[in-house]
Amino acid sequence: MIKIDICDDEPLWIDKARDIVGEYFKGKQEVELNFFDKSQDLINKIVNKKEYPDIVILDIDMPKLNGFETAKLLKDTYPDILLLFYTVHEQYVFEAFQFQPFRYIRKTYVETELKLALEAAWHLIENSHEKYITLKSTDGTIKVKISEIVYFETNKRRCDVHLAGRTINVRKTIKELYSEIDSPDFVMIHSGAVVNVRYIKSYSSFDITLESDERLVVGRNHAKSVKSALAKYWGSRI
Repeated sequence: MIKIDICDDEPLWIDKARDIVGEYFKGKQEVELNFFDKSQDLINKIVNKKEYPDIVILDIDMPKLNGFETAKLLKDTYPDILLLFYTVHEQYVFEAFQFQPFRYIRKTYVETELKLALEAAWHLIENSHEKYITLKSTDGTIKVKISEIVYFETNKRRCDVHLAGRTINVRKTIKELYSEIDSPDFVMIHSGAVVNVRYIKSYSSFDITLESDERLVVGRNHAKSVKSALAKYWGSRI
């Protein structure tokens, strides 16, 4: 699923963008669309609630907080966001460069330019080597890179997901999360924990040591699969 936020204070242009997005992705990809007529509401969703979209279509000429001011806040929080400026003002194109937009869409050519921008953005997302996962926690919805997950473990009926420097308590069982991540870099070390082999520094038949020097127990029934996953990963690095 691709998540797209559209922010414009004019309903006509929100409807136009919605129709073009819907038409382009029909039969190709499921899309979640969110609409905003105030920049502050978009910022609250992304910056404060940390509910990250894949693409933001943002009007420049917005009241109170214009598109450039909004773009700066979004980029400071989420540098990899694919930002499409959406405006009738062609003269802003050079000023827009400082915010590193993915595309600059002129509303007078919206039918052509927005479709081309969506095609390029979708291609980039589909071919990205860096995969993300969206986690629902007590602090809201958080989008994280799968490669940054060190390990996750059962905590009652939820999971504690350990990243470098922080832990997120998420509303999933360990089996659900393991299935969703679906990466050969992750291996179950016992019935209540799954580890990213990238972060394993050393291994024995009864435990592993992470790069952080934290030690985790390896269950007897999982020792063989842990050893195999490590051999495959370390072998690929030679």
